[in-house]
Amino acid sequence: MGIAYRSDLVLGCAVAVWDGDITAEDARKHLIRLAGDPNWPPGTLHLADLTTIREVVMPDPELVELLFEGSNLTQEVRIAVVVRGDFPGGASERYDTSMDEMRAVTFTDLDAACAYLNLDATYVASLIKQVRQDLS
Repeated sequence: MGIAYRSDLVLGCAVAVWDGDITAEDARKHLIRLAGDPNWPPGTLHLADLTTIREVVMPDPELVELLFEGSNLTQEVRIAVVVRGDFPGGASERYDTSMDEMRAVTFTDLDAACAYLNLDATYVASLIKQVRQDLS
């Protein structure tokens, strides 16, 4: 299916959904969309729902570096990733780049992920539903 997201300027949070089989090209296109979005980043919070991915190829770390180049966002951003309990690689993944480490805290429960980011889980669930509709 792919990757879709919404930037919520009021919350200061980006909510992304990764669905189905994610290829390196899907990840590259997602990073290009983020780079071209004047509303991204909406703040320092990011929540990614990966509960419906089957296979995933993570984006090239050099592309991620270009996205954050010239900012200190990698040091300030708080990332919560929601995965299934049987997610490949376990629930303690992190994403390393040569310039810094982007730490993503992984959860198997949306409520816990939202508590970590200090966000209302009901509202975030409605955003995720909207983002999923964008993928349809």
